[in-house]
Amino acid sequence: MWLLLCTSDDHPALWAGERLRARGLSPLVVLTPELLHFSFRWQHRLGNEDPPSVEFTLADGRVIRSAEIRGVLNRIGGLSPHLVSHLAAGDQSYALQEWTALHISWLSALQVPVLNRPVMQGLCGAWRHASEWTWLAGQAGLRTTPFKQNGSSGVAHEPLPPSYGVGQSRAVVVVDGSVVGPALPPGTAAACAALGRLSDTRLLGIELHPRTGAFVSATPRPDLRLGGDALVTVLHQTLTGHA
Repeated sequence: MWLLLCTSDDHPALWAGERLRARGLSPLVVLTPELLHFSFRWQHRLGNEDPPSVEFTLADGRVIRSAEIRGVLNRIGGLSPHLVSHLAAGDQSYALQEWTALHISWLSALQVPVLNRPVMQGLCGAWRHASEWTWLAGQAGLRTTPFKQNGSSGVAHEPLPPSYGVGQSRAVVVVDGSVVGPALPPGTAAACAALGRLSDTRLLGIELHPRTGAFVSATPRPDLRLGGDALVTVLHQTLTGHA
């Protein structure tokens, strides 16, 4: 069993899920935050002697057991407050924190490929500030543009050319060091792979300047459709342990 964790409107994830099923990744179970939150029963065991385990029963009766999970594609960036809106106002923040902690724990405890494991800065990988991404990109060897920030004007990079816009970027997806997307110079591709390692993000989307190749932004939840079938192949290999 493989799990795809995503919101119901995450079209890139659902697109990838259908293509992974067509490649033989079955059964692939799609779980939304609502399905997880409103499950009938959760059992999560942690101990020094036995390996960690999790078991939960969905509202439709399906039982998910960690012993049967072979891989996870995790796209849930955080839990929405609407999940706890039925609780008393004074309890909602605490309940959301507890649910977040539970998801960090059970996903981190799995001994199978997980793209991406949760961290304190995000449930599907760290949502970093633009300044931190820019610094990491420079450390990885990518060209970066001057970065400025102040209390009144927010953040700013070197201005992009007027032609820059939707469809103009050079976006790639990095999966465990494999760079998928438009062809890049070897040095740039190696730097993109290095950024994935430095950020400790197994599945990372990187946007580059269309003309100069300079770093623009990065995200732990990229648009998987940008990588096409080549990315589906890499995801399949990674989730099945054949990368």
